[in-house]
Amino acid sequence: MSKPDRLSMNEGRGDMKRLVSETWRAYWWRYAAALALLSIVSATTAATAWLMKDVINEVFIAKSWSALVSIAVAVLVIYVARGLASYGQGVILYFIGGDLVADNQRRLVAKLMRDDVGTMLGRTSSELVQKITIAADSGRQLLNTLVTGLGRDILTLIGLIIVMVLQDPFMSLFVLVVMPIAALLIGNLGKRIQRVLKRHITVSISIADQLRQVVQGFRVVKAFGAETAMTGKLNEAIADQRAQGRKIAVLAARTQPIVETLAGIAVAGIILYGGWRVIAHGATPGAFFSFITAVLLAYDPARRIAGAKLQIEQALVGLRMFYDLLDEPPRHADRPDALALKPGEGRIVIEKLSFAYEDGTPLFDGLDLEFEPGKTTAIVGGSGAGKSTLMSLILRFWQPQAGRILVDGQDIAGLRAESLRASTAYLGQDAFLFDGTIRENILVARPGASEADIIAAARAAQAHDFIEALPQGYATPVGELASRLSGGQKSRIAIARAFLRDAPILLLDEPTAALDAQSEDALKSTLAELAKGRTTILIAHRLASISGADRIVVLNEGRVAESGTHNELLAKNGLYASLHALQRGEG
Repeated sequence: MSKPDRLSMNEGRGDMKRLVSETWRAYWWRYAAALALLSIVSATTAATAWLMKDVINEVFIAKSWSALVSIAVAVLVIYVARGLASYGQGVILYFIGGDLVADNQRRLVAKLMRDDVGTMLGRTSSELVQKITIAADSGRQLLNTLVTGLGRDILTLIGLIIVMVLQDPFMSLFVLVVMPIAALLIGNLGKRIQRVLKRHITVSISIADQLRQVVQGFRVVKAFGAETAMTGKLNEAIADQRAQGRKIAVLAARTQPIVETLAGIAVAGIILYGGWRVIAHGATPGAFFSFITAVLLAYDPARRIAGAKLQIEQALVGLRMFYDLLDEPPRHADRPDALALKPGEGRIVIEKLSFAYEDGTPLFDGLDLEFEPGKTTAIVGGSGAGKSTLMSLILRFWQPQAGRILVDGQDIAGLRAESLRASTAYLGQDAFLFDGTIRENILVARPGASEADIIAAARAAQAHDFIEALPQGYATPVGELASRLSGGQKSRIAIARAFLRDAPILLLDEPTAALDAQSEDALKSTLAELAKGRTTILIAHRLASISGADRIVVLNEGRVAESGTHNELLAKNGLYASLHALQRGEG
């Protein structure tokens, strides 16, 4: 066995041990009940084989009426017990499986919510959804396979082997030699299936991601006539997925001829040997038929055990995915000694801030900047100047390589991110709304807020009238990506959300960028009302929308190039004046 295979096996065993240790305390008594019922199912199978001796010898040869009645009653009792036990274990295992999947989903969702923006940007949404779906179910599949394999099939096999040994030890030895050969041949298929399955999952995620892009960008696909190109890419991925699926099917199906051939050899040999003993040496046919019944009944559990090995290998792929997602540390987690932000006036001070993304290109180099409480500071600059990144740093989506950011004198690096963000309201350029009702989208800002508070926030955002005019009012679904609302309506609902937040710090990242000039002008007064009394940071490309800001900061090459009011900066005739003239068509 190669070193990678050995490492993979150790990893799989470690994952299984971890899964059992994590779930044992919560589910052990239910699994114990399922195992007890499965042992009854196993015992009834062995008892059926054992009864065949008396059926042949006492009923068909001795022609005993009392034996006939006794055996018939015994068979009835055996099958009633088997049916009740099968029902009970099936229900118990289904309930355990449902609870286990729900627990795993809750753990993954909790981990997802602890992740930071940097970690999230490293994945596509389709990849994350697919992995969570597969990973959450893998634990259930693995444990159910182990329990049914141990509790039903192995116990059934053991019971039937005992019957075989009691009826004919020599023939039992022949059967016991064949079984390990089958297990050895089938065991080598597991690792190959595991490798192919990983590729199959990767391709499935790729297809889901491409479909998401087609659905979300359907207008662009149609507008640019990209149907053929997108269809070609999808068809290529679908063909790859089909090929991987076929490989899995071929590998998994190889267990059948192996098991069937070896079973045929065993049964043929037993018939020859048993028939010879009955014909040549006068052995009772009852023992032979009891033995051959046990062998035939052993075929199904043996086949399932062979298949279980492959099912376990497949489930281990999903289980490893589950623990990879669960164990991935957030890049910017709270410090162990992180404190809650103490409420203040909302003053933000940036000291000697240096920051670069992962490619190493510096964006800020020793940036010093201050945002005064209760005032609106607009940030302008060319594309790539770091305006939105600065806002992300204040929200602690990213960590600077040097320097610090202070909120009311408190270094945000030592604060709990949750408490920091609770003191901020954010309004981005896309005015993102979740696929739910208008009420639910406003409530994101403050879950549990009263209906009166929601309506007050909507009135402040000048959204109440158009919401009430909708057929379902505040219960109106916004649709996927808010497709049922206009751009202006989306923006006003997002503003209502910010009003409901009622935070001392307001971050406005080009909130009117997606709107036309008329809609933008209509929102100006609403945004001005929202900014009253708050420390407001406003990013805008259209300089006409920030002329009323208390202060304008011009960023260039990672530093503050200019700072002042609109009129002061125009009078300096510097970078801001150049940008202003360019936008007015004077450049």
